[in-house]
Amino acid sequence: MIAGGSAGILETLPEQCDAIAEFWVAQWGCHQLSILQQHGGDTLAQFKKQLLRRHQRDYFLPGLDKLGISRDLPPAVCAARYHYFSNMLGGLRMEYIEESPRRVWIRYLAPSYSFTGVSLAAVPAKVQRSMFSGWHPFNGLSLGVPQLGFVVTKVFQDGEPYDEGYFEEFDHPLADDGRIQFRAVTSSPDYDPAAAPRLDPQLWPAIRRSKALRNFSRGFLEDSIRANMEMFGVNSTVDTLAQSMRIFAVQFFNHYRDRYGLEVKDAAGLVEFFRFFALAADEPFAVEARDGMLQVTRTNRMLAGDRAPLELFHALAEFIKLSAKIASARIKVALVSVEHGENGLAREVWQFSDSKDRLF
Repeated sequence: MIAGGSAGILETLPEQCDAIAEFWVAQWGCHQLSILQQHGGDTLAQFKKQLLRRHQRDYFLPGLDKLGISRDLPPAVCAARYHYFSNMLGGLRMEYIEESPRRVWIRYLAPSYSFTGVSLAAVPAKVQRSMFSGWHPFNGLSLGVPQLGFVVTKVFQDGEPYDEGYFEEFDHPLADDGRIQFRAVTSSPDYDPAAAPRLDPQLWPAIRRSKALRNFSRGFLEDSIRANMEMFGVNSTVDTLAQSMRIFAVQFFNHYRDRYGLEVKDAAGLVEFFRFFALAADEPFAVEARDGMLQVTRTNRMLAGDRAPLELFHALAEFIKLSAKIASARIKVALVSVEHGENGLAREVWQFSDSKDRLF
């Protein structure tokens, strides 16, 4: 049960955004680990680079304006502040140190955002380095400053306490392989919270920060699916995504049921479990009793505007389907139709019912 609320109820927008952000981040981690399982560490490293490259192109320059970061600042300061602010809004613990206007450090503190729990132990260090190489070295080019590069100094998988590096403005334009460098250090500067920059509270009130948290987590899961399709095509992505959603159900269904006081013993209980996360995601959700079953109509905001292949929504549905099996051997669940509706949102129709006999 959540502090301040009743079982199965999230009473405030911040509570809703916190819950769904955690939900999507865990799904994103499961999706990445499914790629690791099926294709190996080299492919996951390539995938992470492609994913972060997509994110950098789409979010960096527009994000500077949204975050209130002036492009008149020194390039290293500008680039580092983007990562400091955006990742804190996304729920990461961050540190920021301006060693000089030309060298600015950022740290991504424990625990790992991408891989929850013990899953980080399965991920090679090259995956984390590839993540850095997909975004950070391109900020200089986006700013029109080819002498701005990024130096990675620490990563979790090498047994370090945090992921760390610094943006540096060099005295000369950098070649492609010079914009990202890997240079271990024995010590790095102290973080002073009082000296760290702060978001403008007028520009970023509490409600906007909560919505940003929700959008940040959904964005990583969405771009993970998109990058998967770019690398392997729709059919392979559907298989990988479906498997990751089943594993997610195995590991997290009982966790969420117990955490939020959601009693799931029959079809009606599972519908309420489904409704809980749909409402946290700000997704329209309607239930109608008909012919001995509960029919649910849900508008799925995932991949909004993409007109994504409908098979992807059937893959995402595997979470609820396997959750039904974990909850009871007598709950029938079917996603009977998916179609693109207004604004490119997917409109799903589900059916839930109870069986007198075991289904498996």
